[in-house]
Amino acid sequence: MDQSFNFDKQVDEKYLNNRLRVLEYTNQDMNLSLENNNQVYIAVFDIPTKTNIIGFQTETLALVFGLNVHLYHGSGSVITNLEQYPEVMKAMQSLLLSSSQALPYMKLIEDFNFYNSEYVRVYLKTEQGVHFKELNKKDKIDIFLQNMMNYVLNEITKTNALK
Repeated sequence: MDQSFNFDKQVDEKYLNNRLRVLEYTNQDMNLSLENNNQVYIAVFDIPTKTNIIGFQTETLALVFGLNVHLYHGSGSVITNLEQYPEVMKAMQSLLLSSSQALPYMKLIEDFNFYNSEYVRVYLKTEQGVHFKELNKKDKIDIFLQNMMNYVLNEITKTNALK
């Protein structure tokens, strides 16, 4: 294994750094004026995957309003520029615009370090900070967030960019 592999978290340091960089990005960094305190401008989904290969057990979908759609793999590999596909951009914008309705059901957090879980972890960033929810209940909000994430992932899959 590469020296940059984090054995405690079972992912590559590049993965951790990419993920953290997105979550630390601010609307000021983007020169983005927000319409209100609840406008979601960044969404990060930590997605568990079924595998026995260390480093392959997670990937992250990172969405930055109007700018980027990236996939980060726990092994350190990255797929960028997915926003160049109009349908992916449309799905990303739809997710970010509608996800604010989930905020009342999420917890405002300061520690958004990566951890392994069998559930999808959702981080939505607003002017107030980072809101968090682990999708482990199968309630209306969990299903909504899961479906929005799947919408973006399905549009990414249709592009053939993952081949």
